[in-house]
Amino acid sequence: MKKAPVLFVVLGGLTSLVASAAEWQVRITDSGAVEVLHKQAVLVKSAYLFWGADWKFAAMKSQVEKAGAEGAALSGEVALLKLKLDARITNPAPGKLVFAYKLDAAEDMKGIVGGGLEFNLKLDSPSFDKPPGEPVLLEDNKGWKWAVADGQTIAVSFDEPISSVYFERGQKQTIRAMFVGKELPKGAMTIAMTVTLPEGAELVRSASDRYGPVDAKTWYPDAMSPDDSPVDLSFLNKDEKPAGKRGFVKAKGDELVFEDGTAARFWGGNIAAYAIFSDKEQIQKQARRIARMGYNLMRIHHHDSMTWVSRTVIDKTKADSQHLDEEVMDRLDWWIKCLKDEGVYVWLDLHVGRQFKEGDNLGEGADEILRRKGEIKGFCHFSPRIQELMRDFNAKYLSHVNSYTKLAYKDEPAIMGLLITNENDLTHHFGNLMLGDKGNPVYNKVFLAKVKEFCAKTGLPEGETGKTWVPGPSKMFLNHQEHLFNQAMLSGLKDLGVKVPVATTNYWGDEGLYSLPALSDSGIIDTHSYGRGEELSDNPRYTANFIPWLAAGQVHGKPLSATEWNVPYPAKDRCTTPLYVAGIACLQGWDAPMIYNYSQRAFGRPDRPDTWSTYYDPAISGMMPAAAVLFRQGHVGPARKTYCLKLSREQLYYSHLSPASCAAVRTLAETSKLTIGLPGIKELDWTAESKPDSSVQVVTEPNQDFIPKGQDFVQSDTGELKRDWAKGVQTIDTPRTQAATGWVGAEKINLKDVTFGITTPKAAVCVTSLDGQPIAASRRILITAVARAVENPDRKTPYLSEPVSGAVTIRSQVSGLKLAALGPDGKELPAAAPATSGGAYTINLPVAGGTHWFLLTQ
Repeated sequence: MKKAPVLFVVLGGLTSLVASAAEWQVRITDSGAVEVLHKQAVLVKSAYLFWGADWKFAAMKSQVEKAGAEGAALSGEVALLKLKLDARITNPAPGKLVFAYKLDAAEDMKGIVGGGLEFNLKLDSPSFDKPPGEPVLLEDNKGWKWAVADGQTIAVSFDEPISSVYFERGQKQTIRAMFVGKELPKGAMTIAMTVTLPEGAELVRSASDRYGPVDAKTWYPDAMSPDDSPVDLSFLNKDEKPAGKRGFVKAKGDELVFEDGTAARFWGGNIAAYAIFSDKEQIQKQARRIARMGYNLMRIHHHDSMTWVSRTVIDKTKADSQHLDEEVMDRLDWWIKCLKDEGVYVWLDLHVGRQFKEGDNLGEGADEILRRKGEIKGFCHFSPRIQELMRDFNAKYLSHVNSYTKLAYKDEPAIMGLLITNENDLTHHFGNLMLGDKGNPVYNKVFLAKVKEFCAKTGLPEGETGKTWVPGPSKMFLNHQEHLFNQAMLSGLKDLGVKVPVATTNYWGDEGLYSLPALSDSGIIDTHSYGRGEELSDNPRYTANFIPWLAAGQVHGKPLSATEWNVPYPAKDRCTTPLYVAGIACLQGWDAPMIYNYSQRAFGRPDRPDTWSTYYDPAISGMMPAAAVLFRQGHVGPARKTYCLKLSREQLYYSHLSPASCAAVRTLAETSKLTIGLPGIKELDWTAESKPDSSVQVVTEPNQDFIPKGQDFVQSDTGELKRDWAKGVQTIDTPRTQAATGWVGAEKINLKDVTFGITTPKAAVCVTSLDGQPIAASRRILITAVARAVENPDRKTPYLSEPVSGAVTIRSQVSGLKLAALGPDGKELPAAAPATSGGAYTINLPVAGGTHWFLLTQ
């Protein structure tokens, strides 16, 4: 590829290249597109999209490079269309960006869809005091404009007409500006696009620009061992061996407790898919490593996902899905035994991805399920036969006797919880499958009969009740149908003698709060939430990052688990998330957060990153020991105040309330304990009104903002957690854990006993007492310093991890502390003595040894 033209950003009208709290911001994304932010909430987001014939997606590989202090260069290539795209961006006047594109096609293309820029507009952004107007398209395919507030407009215009500009599927929140249409002629063409912004808009640097380049020569190639842990936290489990010694886990109000009355608190992960069927020696080794990393819970997941996992607990060689694979069950038995020996508990899923087959005799409508490769999500709520098959499997699975522990799974106190079916709700995701236009006539007939029966009982109108996609009576009906399924499953588990809390399915995937009533059938509410990069910079007044989506599942009076959370690879700042989750989980009193995944690949020597296997990722697992100690020992205290967002019948069922639309959920999730109060309604006689006691402050306005006006940070009511979204920095300041994460390289951060003077732009640095004493009196202190981890280009090891530079000063009452670096196997390595002055120890990073973990001990 020829050298791309330089992308110049001239700072005449857009005034800042640093983090800014200006009302209007604009940034060039890492892919060379543009984003507009209002009050640090993304208002306009764009991306380059291209398609070949028949809508075959044609990915554009792009690169934005620095070209000196003045700007950057964008080059892109769409291989499927044999198209190169270069761009130059200038700022000729205040509030304007001009994109000068050059497109060069290597050959003629006909019969394609084409492509260009897609703009996604947040039309209902809560950042405005009153709703903005609607965007309008300019004549002759020359762009669009949007009057967002009084006298303020965002506009995208082209000097000459382009192929087309249109609202995708008529939806005004999505505008496609197609540079290329159905025909792409060979040769070069130019396009000039001007973005006009509201007055006072400031240009902020992209995350990649702020990070700086990867230096393969100085970054660490093997900081994390896949077989061992740099920190040994197995002492956390010493009084819990074997797991289950305190009896079965029970739900007591909104907490989990053991049978002996001891509080139960779990820091967990997932062992999924191929990881289940690992070599026995590896299983035993990993169980030991899991305990050393500080975990005390592992969820067994994708145990039955027959469509993509080669071996599962269900024997795939049979004509039906009703037989257990004894070899895989033996491996699962061994996992449970090895984890139990290490004081690590187990969560079992009952249904995730089981592939129902013709031999299962599914009855009328079988072809509608078999056409979906045996996937029964949604269908199971309307089929007695499928429910019978699921109950039969549950009985076989939970009655299976572990050949090593000699206990049936249902009688094993080391198994602390169950999930009936994974991500399988009617209320938001799968109820629509029963509609008449989905090609499932048998199930549509059953669905309509159930709607009719429900409406006859409740007096609700049939027409509205059958509109599964619309809030209102439909959400009552779908909750009821899901409730009937739950009762069938729960009664079967009760008949088996199951003693532990059971979750029905999960609160996940942009669901409204109207999904919560059916989830409340069980002993514990389970949530799933995934984040993206740069979430420490999200303004909770207007934007929900992944934390409020976890918090929204906390139904008043119910325990909360999170069997899936992650900000997965390749997000550059995923190192910030373990402490973020652990701190908020302590504040809120969540019972069992579990990262997805510890691993879903078979164990061995990995040669590349894996998005869903974090166990050898220095960015995620590097911070896990510090997060485990913080959560399991309660270094962050519980919130001083509890709030209950008490919803009315109309609020819950007749609107799509969610963290995205509820400022109360977004702002309380990081401030005080938040619970969701549900109404009891006559249409659903199995629901009961939440009745918080007098110590709980009741909130009835979902959009109430609990962050003081004019404040650009959110802080816990204990004062221990603070997230400054304008700076993109979170701090944790407690007697036993003190940490700074995010864009920490801009200034010194002073906490009670620790000062962080980090020069690496973005990192997570934590000081942890390991002996139960406050940091100032501790004789065993862990220092963890983690930043980016990227794929190692030579593939000899999976990751290169970035050394953290700067200084950490710890003020201590203890004299004579010595510094040791910790290798990947936890062995102490020589390290330079810390500088001492006035009762303080200063550790200058990086410390020799190529590691991210250090011990300060006597």
